[in-house]
Amino acid sequence: LFLFDSVMTFAIILPVVALITLAISSYTDIRTREVPDWVSYSLIFSALGIRGLTLDPYIILSGIFGLAAAYVVAAALYYSHQWGGADSKLLMGMGAVIGITFPFTTSSGDLLLFLFLLLFSGAVYSLIWMIYAAIKNWKKFYPLVKENAKGHKLIFIIAWVSKVAFITLTLFYHSFWPLILFPLPLFYIFILVTTIEEQHFLKSIPLKHLTEGDWLAGPIKYNKKSIVTSKTVTEDDMKLLKKYFGKIKKVNIKEGIPFVPSFLIGYLILLVGKSYILTLI
Repeated sequence: LFLFDSVMTFAIILPVVALITLAISSYTDIRTREVPDWVSYSLIFSALGIRGLTLDPYIILSGIFGLAAAYVVAAALYYSHQWGGADSKLLMGMGAVIGITFPFTTSSGDLLLFLFLLLFSGAVYSLIWMIYAAIKNWKKFYPLVKENAKGHKLIFIIAWVSKVAFITLTLFYHSFWPLILFPLPLFYIFILVTTIEEQHFLKSIPLKHLTEGDWLAGPIKYNKKSIVTSKTVTEDDMKLLKKYFGKIKKVNIKEGIPFVPSFLIGYLILLVGKSYILTLI
């Protein structure tokens, strides 16, 4: 209990535990595309346990409120098939780590700020990952990108019309000139991302190798009848699919980008650059 005599000591230990856990989770997600449950649950129980050792009711309540709020968001994302189970459990753990301070102060919004940083850093990180994948396999992707671009002529025309419109507006309002730079690059980023998603992340695996949390590229069918239509494989789906082992040989899944490193990036930004982010907002 001596270690937790001061709030300052508590404020150092909890972020260190969170950073170590997120680093381990990021490593396993990149290597195996999975995060063991014990890692996610250990973050939740460690955060609440460390808060409990302070014997400060406000610090303990902060963690419980943060866990509850994160659970609501995580459950909504999981059951709407936007996130997998590992991401949802880690978000709950981060809710317990960051907390919602009570009585409410300016730091009570840190969890909401973390969510914003998580989504923003995740978008940038995913885009960089995709661009890296495209450059690495450029000979394979270049013909596919050209073919994909031809199939989106309408969007290409809209991009050019937008560019011309911004040029026209700039003649009257000079502050519009930066917008001229966006339409065409955004179009080609869209083409690049959709091509990579369709070609690079699609994978055919034996049905028996399918696991809970995998993202399906389309419905699983048997005799032209859809058995599983959800985007993300659930525990109930796995129980149902066991009946079809040996009957259905392979299924198509989306391997996806390891998203857990975004948690680590977002939390580091929150710890190091919170004041700058708030000023920017």
